[in-house]
Amino acid sequence: SINQKKTIALVANTSWSIYNFRLGLLRHLRQKGYRIVVIAPKDAFTSKIISEGFEYNEIEISNYGTNPFRDLLLIYDLVKSYQKIQPDLIFHYTIKPNIFGTFAALYCKVPSIIITTGLGHLFEFKNFIVRNITLILYKLACKYSMQTWFLNSNDRDVFVYNNLVAKSKAVLLKSEGIDLEWFKNEYIVAPGSKSEVKFLFAGRLLRDKGIIEYIEAAKIIKANYPNVVFQILGFIDQSNPNSIPYEYLQLWQEQKLVSYLGETTDVRPYLQDCDALVFPSFYREGISRILMEAAAMERPIITTENVGCREVVDHRVNGFLCEPKNVVSLVKYIEKFLEMNVQDRDIMGKLGRRKMYREFNQRLIFSQYEKCIISIIGPASQASKSKNYMDK
Repeated sequence: SINQKKTIALVANTSWSIYNFRLGLLRHLRQKGYRIVVIAPKDAFTSKIISEGFEYNEIEISNYGTNPFRDLLLIYDLVKSYQKIQPDLIFHYTIKPNIFGTFAALYCKVPSIIITTGLGHLFEFKNFIVRNITLILYKLACKYSMQTWFLNSNDRDVFVYNNLVAKSKAVLLKSEGIDLEWFKNEYIVAPGSKSEVKFLFAGRLLRDKGIIEYIEAAKIIKANYPNVVFQILGFIDQSNPNSIPYEYLQLWQEQKLVSYLGETTDVRPYLQDCDALVFPSFYREGISRILMEAAAMERPIITTENVGCREVVDHRVNGFLCEPKNVVSLVKYIEKFLEMNVQDRDIMGKLGRRKMYREFNQRLIFSQYEKCIISIIGPASQASKSKNYMDK
């Protein structure tokens, strides 16, 4: 198949995550000459993926379900997809694709790579049978995939320590990268021209992203600083058991604690308009996306000394790190920020962008993907050799 393009499939549990976190990667790999296929459930972002000209294949995944028959059906669906698409290499993202996609790839004799985009609740399933079965399956999947990638070294160490993955197969991918051309500070507000200070919380409105702590801190700060505004931007994912109820949002607005800005597909104007991003997450982030976006747009950050957050913020350099689940600690650093002068805040923001450029620029991430792809299936133009990679 000399003139056939090498095919790379990306499999995730939402079209939303592929579009928002990996669009740059898809474009880059296509530009390098690979055929790209996205395999994910349908959602509001599926049409955007298709409008970008990428091949799309629908699958159904129940992200929070633990029904073994549905998961077996998922393997079957993925096998069918892989047989139809005939990929040379598959990248799997998030728990269910990582586990069941790897088994499907093994059956189809296609090399695959697991990318853990954060441990989420992997080690916290209340039901210990579900947890143990999941970990056993994950361990098997790591054994049969070519490599397992982690977005931070803590997650990698946890997997290696628990014998879920061989150290030789555990690879660090520093985040999913940030597009510094897209996320940049567009205009300069003259120092002192704004009478109020705006804090923004942006993200899914989940308890473990620290939304309750944010509100508690807002109560304390607003009592002492009348010119401070707290904003919330994000959506309530009703399928997620950790979501806050809509009633909370209404109550907070009535109490004039926060202004809720709804949800958006473009966070930039909201970041541009705030003075600092406050994100008290204690969720097992991979590398928090919103923190990278805020730093790229030269916004100081107040977040937690938490996996996936502390990698983005150098304490007192481009922001502050407070203790997770600790409102007193959060208030302390919000007050520290309020006491800073405008010039120092500005410098803090600029140092954040510099850090993104140095460590999280998406070009660094693309080249890591590319090296890996070439080492497994060769460059895009070469004749396809990988079909028989597992026929020992």
